[in-house]
Amino acid sequence: MISAPPQIVIERELTQHTSSSSNDKSKAQRLQMNEGKKTNIMHRLFHHHHQPSKKDLLAHDRTDSGSESGLSSSGDHSILSGVFDRFSKNTSRSSIHSVKTRDETCLSQKYGQCEKKSIGKGATAVVKIIRKNKFNKEKVYAVKEFRKRRKDETERDYVKKLTSEFCISSSMHHVNVVETIDLIQDDHHHWCVVMEYCPGGDLFNVIRNGSMTFAEIDCCFKQLMNGIAYLHSMGVAHRDIKPENLLLDEHAHLKLTDFGVSDVFRMGWEKEPHLSKGRVGSEPYMAPEMFVQKEYDARKTDIWSCGIVYITMVFKGYIFQSATKNDQRFCQFLGQRHHDYGPFKKLSPGAWSLIHKMLEPDPSKRITVDAILENPWFKQIETCVDCHAQSKYHNHFTDEYYNSRLTCGQ
Repeated sequence: MISAPPQIVIERELTQHTSSSSNDKSKAQRLQMNEGKKTNIMHRLFHHHHQPSKKDLLAHDRTDSGSESGLSSSGDHSILSGVFDRFSKNTSRSSIHSVKTRDETCLSQKYGQCEKKSIGKGATAVVKIIRKNKFNKEKVYAVKEFRKRRKDETERDYVKKLTSEFCISSSMHHVNVVETIDLIQDDHHHWCVVMEYCPGGDLFNVIRNGSMTFAEIDCCFKQLMNGIAYLHSMGVAHRDIKPENLLLDEHAHLKLTDFGVSDVFRMGWEKEPHLSKGRVGSEPYMAPEMFVQKEYDARKTDIWSCGIVYITMVFKGYIFQSATKNDQRFCQFLGQRHHDYGPFKKLSPGAWSLIHKMLEPDPSKRITVDAILENPWFKQIETCVDCHAQSKYHNHFTDEYYNSRLTCGQ
């Protein structure tokens, strides 16, 4: 068991995007999006390197769940403007009672009733569970219920935020990314995203549980980087990587979730990436350039966040609150990172070398995800299958969930 330095404590309230003094401001920042790029999300419509034709756009007009997505083939910069227009129309007061999915069902009719108790809550949504019985088998889903539109928010802005997140998440299909299944309204006309359920909870609670070994930490880290490598290969940067957004399924697969502030930095037919804008995410995990630059490479900010997640797993806390010159601990990190920085002394030589490159303050010198995957220490990390690695058993769960698995005979 790895003990944390006494001066470092991880608290969930500190991961709600900022310190308490700037909490409200950060919640607003979390909602910022680069709409010009977000509305161009098309990875799910065509091959990653295929230039789409008008025929392609009109042909691929369904989501994975079978509901129509209403794509527009106009010359508008927003390829998904048809999606926004359709949802805006459906959420208007005059048509709200006639909103249905393609098969004329709402959430309760298609999947069943949500349990009253929520399993997660954020600034924009709450997450609940639905248990659907079919052919004497129970299927459990997680349902993310979005907040209603605010009075100072236009319908179009509200719909853009909702649909852009869904379009990104439903395009991702990887073992280390939470599967997004459907976008549908409930009986109260709230928009909901139906996702796979991860009963192991989030990595935050596992860290708080305080019992992960280095082998288990490294396994989680490798799964995280595999998921990030996939996202980046699809032209998407997450921009809010933190333990609360990393879930564990019953097979101990670590999965990325919550694409609310994700950004598309490269379209399928583009060779060069776009720079991203906006100070979004959670302050302890944000890269230094996000605080001082108007535009930045979001891939590099993801790498920084993953490095912070690794350190957080090891020490069960932050080594600094924010990567700014106003943070005394960050200044200490800058001055000592190459030699005698205390927290790094607990890392193995291989881990120290890689994390040192990931937490490079200069984004132009920061290691890329491809280089991480080829790193000798990273390549030798054992990942488990159903908690079983080649050398030993891994436990990536909290004591509560682990004991419940034993009770159920899993």
